[in-house]
Amino acid sequence: MGLLSKLLGMDKKLEQTVKNAVNDAVNAALQNQNAARNVQNQPTYPQPSAQGTAPIGQSWGPVMPAEENQFSYPGTYLEYFAHVFKEEFPEYNITYGPKPRILGALFTFWSGTGKALVVEILPESSETVRVKKACAAQGVPYLRFYYNHHGWWNTRSYVTQRTRQALRG
Repeated sequence: MGLLSKLLGMDKKLEQTVKNAVNDAVNAALQNQNAARNVQNQPTYPQPSAQGTAPIGQSWGPVMPAEENQFSYPGTYLEYFAHVFKEEFPEYNITYGPKPRILGALFTFWSGTGKALVVEILPESSETVRVKKACAAQGVPYLRFYYNHHGWWNTRSYVTQRTRQALRG
């Protein structure tokens, strides 16, 4: 007999149903918590104004550029980078997902010959170098973007240019 059966006088079938319901509720709560952390950790900035907008292509500074960037995109930083990579690099099969234990993401660009590039999207406070070292050991190009460094906008042209350079080697 299980603990619930002993305490509450439940039969095994009812006990298993209760355990499954509790496990499902805990898993759903953890998924919601992780999704909320990704959205909450994306800083918000004011939209560009008619006066004082930065020139297109400038991806840093105190004023949001008029060019599409991580903060003007109508989604999370993960969705923004996925959007840019998919549209700008259709010749690659790109896989991605959140990084475990760190608020960030890992993108891998695949070509016919294997890994072409690994891109980490991390918070500026991250000091992890595990993926970078693994890429160096494998001879795979590596690139990193920070999603929450104040004044770094990750404009589309900046992300595309750095990624294209890394892919060329």
